[in-house]
Amino acid sequence: MSTPEAKAATDAPPPPKDYSDPVTQMDLEEERRRVRAMEATLPRPAWYSSDDEDSGAEDAIEEDGTEMRAPQERRSLVHVYTICVCIGFALNLAASCPVPWMRAAQGGRTYGVWRATGGGAADLEVTAIHDCSNEKQYWQAAGAFSVLATFFAAGAVISGIFLSVGRGHIGVSLALGFYGMAQSLVSWALAAALFHHYRCGKGTYSSFARLDAGFALTLVACALHLVGTAVLFVHFATYYTKSVHFGKPHAYRFLFVALLVVVMLFWCVGSAYTQWHRTFPLVKVRVTMWHVEVYDRASRLSTFLGRREYGSTIFIARMKVVAGFNIMSLIFAGLALFTAMAACFNHKQRRNSNILAVIAWLTSFISWIVLLVVRHRPIGTVAVAAGESFWYDLGYNGIPTGVANGQISYKGYAMGDGFALIVTGWALLLVATVINCVIP
Repeated sequence: MSTPEAKAATDAPPPPKDYSDPVTQMDLEEERRRVRAMEATLPRPAWYSSDDEDSGAEDAIEEDGTEMRAPQERRSLVHVYTICVCIGFALNLAASCPVPWMRAAQGGRTYGVWRATGGGAADLEVTAIHDCSNEKQYWQAAGAFSVLATFFAAGAVISGIFLSVGRGHIGVSLALGFYGMAQSLVSWALAAALFHHYRCGKGTYSSFARLDAGFALTLVACALHLVGTAVLFVHFATYYTKSVHFGKPHAYRFLFVALLVVVMLFWCVGSAYTQWHRTFPLVKVRVTMWHVEVYDRASRLSTFLGRREYGSTIFIARMKVVAGFNIMSLIFAGLALFTAMAACFNHKQRRNSNILAVIAWLTSFISWIVLLVVRHRPIGTVAVAAGESFWYDLGYNGIPTGVANGQISYKGYAMGDGFALIVTGWALLLVATVINCVIP
């Protein structure tokens, strides 16, 4: 019969080993040898190495004086991106120079984004076009977007070079490539529209001219930027690991991205279209953010009058506020679009996209509210007397009278398609933002 003292002695843990004892050290070394022998008999992949092998390799490297480096990802696609944006930059730069975008079939006169030359006539700067403000604005916009595309392409080239040597930021490179493509596309589209669009009764360019070098250079540059950006995105998706926040794609977040694209399209088109209009017996008047078009119904010719033709500082200031907030709403909507694309996989970006979308919604709201104020409230303090304005004598209100700070009234005008598109985009953005906030 065992006593409690004997049982306690039996259950007691063994005394700790004395690792300073030579016998204990020999036992540990023998155990390590047995473990290594067992590991040697196990199947293992080619990349596997034990701690002893790693230490042996490091010792050999230290003896040779060499440096151990981690393997680099393949950069062939990065090189393709860099080559594409380099060529695209060269083409954008050439298109932004005084090269012909259109050439007359007879006479050889050339037309570009800066001036028209040759053909036996005097050179005509784009800024000197006074008989058709619509044509002038198309040329100026095409030239401005061509220059912007050149700057973005230059940034993409620099970013691509940094990526090629293992530096830089792939997100910045993707953004620069995309913006270079977008600006080139807009410049090309403006030139194509002007080629087929009326020029205040002077006939279309397509009736007597053909497209030339500048148009082709811009189109090819746009295609190269698109290819380069797509290739870099493939490189990113192939070689870059996903973060812990990279969740399963959610269908509703892609819906938010699609709605943002539609909203930006509505706002872009709406800002260029008619805000309100009225048809009189002789003319039809269309008012936009930028000018007033007086369309002669008999001759089918249009006269474009700038905002300054009203001679009203209040009207000019209010329309500048409208245009400024409309541009701001587009900028914030674009930023919201980029963060929304990231939020499709990274849930942390959803909050940022919602904040930017709300800011875009507010700026757009201010823009069209000021438009309503301009439309419904008379402007100007000076009464227009009889005989001071041809249009005023006919009773055609809303057309510039030429009287400084003369009274302006849009009574009887109907809201146009441009205003409807802006408000529709604003309402659509509100719905999209609510959906993106409510649905997890």
